[in-house]
Amino acid sequence: MKIYSYKDDQIIENNSLIEALEIDIQKDRVVTIVGAGGKTTTMFRLGEEISNLNKRTIITTTTHMALEKDFVLVEDDEDLKKIEEIFETRNLIKIGKKEGDYNIKDLDFDLLEKDICNYKIKSLDFDLLEKAISICDNVLIEGDGSKRLPLKVPRENEPVIIKNTNLVIGIIGIDCIDKKIKDICHRPKSVANFLKKSIEQNIECEDIVKIATSQTGLKKNVNCKYKVVLNKVDSKKYLERCKKIASLCQNFDVDIVFTSYKR
Repeated sequence: MKIYSYKDDQIIENNSLIEALEIDIQKDRVVTIVGAGGKTTTMFRLGEEISNLNKRTIITTTTHMALEKDFVLVEDDEDLKKIEEIFETRNLIKIGKKEGDYNIKDLDFDLLEKDICNYKIKSLDFDLLEKAISICDNVLIEGDGSKRLPLKVPRENEPVIIKNTNLVIGIIGIDCIDKKIKDICHRPKSVANFLKKSIEQNIECEDIVKIATSQTGLKKNVNCKYKVVLNKVDSKKYLERCKKIASLCQNFDVDIVFTSYKR
């Protein structure tokens, strides 16, 4: 895994996402992650980093997420009491409200590993979410969906960013570069309209800059600290492209971090 930040026209290798994103874990208590191309991976990694600092950390969503075996389903105040009890033995808990007809106790997660995205969790009711925030130190929230594609622009009702949010992180998969909009984007017609391009045209560096910095792109509904992560930077070619994008984003006072989770 590699993590880089970009400062003063220099690429700097960092030891953690906390360091690269300049997260103050005391002040940046509620973090919402939006975009495409690595939201969930970034959220889980950041959750591990924060919880390893002995901070009680919750991972959840304001939309929908794929169910994993370590999620705790929360429907009411009694379930929140169970969360407090779990915090006695570990610092990182993933929570959500059940979506669909399944019994989590009956699922064989080893057999279903490849198909687990067929089972979903959804956002807690807002009053429960506020209570969940009150019983932990830090909360990481996935604020929109992307169907596992590397680039998107938000639709009318996206992203869902709660007022408590202190930091928004926009995610873009750099592997969208030089590929056709129709092949690589979530809701390609919306992306094409946003960029004033055809779905047959390729994504270029300038397109990523526009999506990353626009108030109708990944910065939509953001009224707090904002950072962008370019993910899947798995080659020198992509690293050079990221450097160009980060340099252009500096003109909009948007800081860029590069990540590669490839082992």
